Amino acid sequence: MFWKSQRKYMIFLIKNKSEGEENLINGKMNVAIIGVGYWGKKIATEYSYLSKKDAQINLYAVCDVFDENLEFCKEKLEIPHQTKSLKEIFENDEIDAVHICTPSETHYEICKEALEHGKHVTVEKPMTLNSLEAIKLVDLAYQKKLVLSVGHIFRFDAAIEKAKSLLEQGWFGDVYWMKFTWTALMPPMVGRDIITDLAPHPFDILNFLTNDWPNKVTCVAKAHRKGQQEETAHITCEFPNNLLAHIEVSWLNPERKREVQIMGSERFTKIDCVTQKITGYENEKFFDMPNVRSNTIGDELSYFVNCVRQQTSNQVSVNKNNGLVGANVVKLLELTKKSMINQRTEPVQ
Repeated sequence: MFWKSQRKYMIFLIKNKSEGEENLINGKMNVAIIGVGYWGKKIATEYSYLSKKDAQINLYAVCDVFDENLEFCKEKLEIPHQTKSLKEIFENDEIDAVHICTPSETHYEICKEALEHGKHVTVEKPMTLNSLEAIKLVDLAYQKKLVLSVGHIFRFDAAIEKAKSLLEQGWFGDVYWMKFTWTALMPPMVGRDIITDLAPHPFDILNFLTNDWPNKVTCVAKAHRKGQQEETAHITCEFPNNLLAHIEVSWLNPERKREVQIMGSERFTKIDCVTQKITGYENEKFFDMPNVRSNTIGDELSYFVNCVRQQTSNQVSVNKNNGLVGANVVKLLELTKKSMINQRTEPVQ
């Protein structure tokens, strides 16, 4: 089942409009980060910056299994509490929210326990490795009236936001196709597949730009170096309105790319999602388009904090990187891998 219906969550939105005052979090908001490895350190650093700008945000604690990661947070970021115990985090009533930066296979259990203990949650992508588990988390957050967000960071990329605005203005004319290139030179990874590793962001950006999900997905993938694990995949997404989207993901390209192209009847644009540079094409000429870079991580964290403060839990039309979006991305990953294995187009239902 593909979760396109938002009716249940919109009912929640309407019911809670009159309850807004009692849902607001007043005073300081204490955040704990679970997992402070490579990406978790970046998240911790941004929360530290945020807390200096806003005294009502407090990076209260970090949790990790490695001493060196905890020591970094203590010495470099002066985070007051460090622990190896998830139980300490969950049972501490001082902690309002958690940001989960652990390996993907741990996301479901950690998210579930955090929500059960009344913590607001943001979790890095992919939300889970199983779409049924993902929707269980969405339902649990709904029942608990808690915010559940997913780290679909490119929704906060200024270049992607500008492209979305141009699409809404009709700047491209009729949109024919979109292309996403997510590549890097990396060795085959034990316990990780190319689809789960690189496809979540392209799928999410595609939804963000179109406000829709494809109705068919086809994937062809190949293994090259060791012949066992796919290292390059080409994914085609078909939409009812005749739009085609192509996603290329690869661990073999020495050029690290995070690129989006949009082709319309009137204009074309190419976006470098890392530099946030936008190149347009019109009247047989390429040109640079003006854009102000955003701090995507900082903006994402600020957005999560504001969602918690305003208690916009499960208000799908407001919380733009909500758990329902995350669950649908996981479902698309599953269908893509199914298409790859079965060598056929899979309907998205």
